[in-house]
Amino acid sequence: MKKNALIIVIAVLAVVGVLFLFGQNGGQRVRIVQEGDRAPEFQLPSLDGRTVNLSSYRGKVVMVHFWATWCPPCVEEIPTLERLYRSSFGKDLEILAVSVDEGGAGAVGQFMQKNRFALPVLLNPDQSVSRSYGTLKFPETYLVDREGIVRRKIIGAADWMSPAAQLVIQAMLEK
Repeated sequence: MKKNALIIVIAVLAVVGVLFLFGQNGGQRVRIVQEGDRAPEFQLPSLDGRTVNLSSYRGKVVMVHFWATWCPPCVEEIPTLERLYRSSFGKDLEILAVSVDEGGAGAVGQFMQKNRFALPVLLNPDQSVSRSYGTLKFPETYLVDREGIVRRKIIGAADWMSPAAQLVIQAMLEK
C-alpha cells in the first residue's frame, strides 16, 4: 500500500514539474543551453535606446548575464560585474547584462542610476531570451567565445573580480 502511494506521489510530482516547465515557456519545449552549444541569437533593446544583436559581437568574447532588480543574489552580484566592466578586462570583454524585470526600463533605469552603474543593460521583460537559453532562475551567466559558442555557464551569483573568475575570463580572451 505504501509503495503504491509513493508511486502515485512521484507520478503527480513529475506531471506537475512537466506542466510547470511547459507553462513557463508558452507550451514550447524548454531547451537548456549547455557549454559547447551555440549561443542562441537574440535582438533586444538597450536601456539607452539602441537595438542590440548578439551576432554583432561575433569575433569578440561576450558575457550574457541574466538578472533582475528584484533578485537579491543579482543585486549583490551586480557591483562586481560593474567593476569588471570598468576594469581592463572590460575593454576586451563585451558584457551584456540582460534584465528580466517586468517593469522594463523604468525599474532598471532607476536602479542603475541610483547605484551609478554604467554597465550596458538590455531589456527582456517578457523573459523570451532568458527562456531561449533555458534560464529559469537568476542570476545566470553565459561566457560566449569569439565564434559564438558557450564555453562557460555559471548558475548563481559570482564574484567577477575574484582570481578564479579572472583566470577563466583571461583564458577566453587569449584564445
